[in-house]
Amino acid sequence: MKIIRGIHNIKETDSNSVITIGNFDGVHLGHQKLFLNTCKIGKKYKLSTIIILFEPQPLEFLRKNNAPGRITQFREKVKRISSYGFNNILCIRFNKSFESLSAEDFIINILINKLHVKFVVIGDDFRFGFKKNGNVDLLKKLGNKYQFNVIKVESLYKNNIKISSTNIRKALSKNNTKLASLFLGRTFSISGKVVHGHAIGRTINYPTANILLNKNFPLTNGVYAVKVRYSSNKKKAVGISNIGIKPSFFNEKKNKLLEVYLFNIEIDLYGKDIEVFIYQKIRDEKVFPSKKELKDQIFQDILRVKKYFKIY
Repeated sequence: MKIIRGIHNIKETDSNSVITIGNFDGVHLGHQKLFLNTCKIGKKYKLSTIIILFEPQPLEFLRKNNAPGRITQFREKVKRISSYGFNNILCIRFNKSFESLSAEDFIINILINKLHVKFVVIGDDFRFGFKKNGNVDLLKKLGNKYQFNVIKVESLYKNNIKISSTNIRKALSKNNTKLASLFLGRTFSISGKVVHGHAIGRTINYPTANILLNKNFPLTNGVYAVKVRYSSNKKKAVGISNIGIKPSFFNEKKNKLLEVYLFNIEIDLYGKDIEVFIYQKIRDEKVFPSKKELKDQIFQDILRVKKYFKIY
């Protein structure tokens, strides 16, 4: 799979394509349905399969610091998409110029003239173009004119709730990781590279691995029961994680961190990529006036996590 960064890097080609378009934040079950349909059509008609993403995501550009937090970072998103067998990811930079592009110009200039589209596979609520004037009806109208097909994929529902990135964020904001995981089709997880912290955990015999998080990260601050995958094998280590700003001690810049302590294992994870699977919130983040009180609380938290995972 090839990543094409920017419209200017699209090379003219004679190969016709089938495409799907979106932010695909979370790569949830609804997105997966789109991917399967797109790749199935590509295989059947021997077409190049292309997924179009936007970076930054449109609301990140439009709302800046008030944008909704990402469920998956770009790298993780690409990793999950790659398993479906797309030929190309076209990553379009969302900026002022692209924001002002009309839906019709997007279809003609990019989908038709550059990508030679023969099929467009989209969700039933997909909107695009300047002021979001583009929709399924416009695609079908231009499809009839320029000879490409539009496949509308109906939204999926679980528990009578529509599966969407917005509803996954809502579930996470209410600590409902179970519902978020149901919508994702997998346990909700956070991936990242382990960075150095202040080593406070080591001074109380609970050394942690730390991942920097975006301040708009959708999960609420607190302590969670987790499992961690830290190597290429599928085995996971059980642990406890704190998400927040470490209010009890120095965190001058108030960086949001995920700290994780693994049970019954000692391993140096600094600089390594890990994936932390979030299962259950144990408590909210709290301020502790002393290291002793923090250590005592962590001991109680660990007992609760072990009980959750039935570790005796």
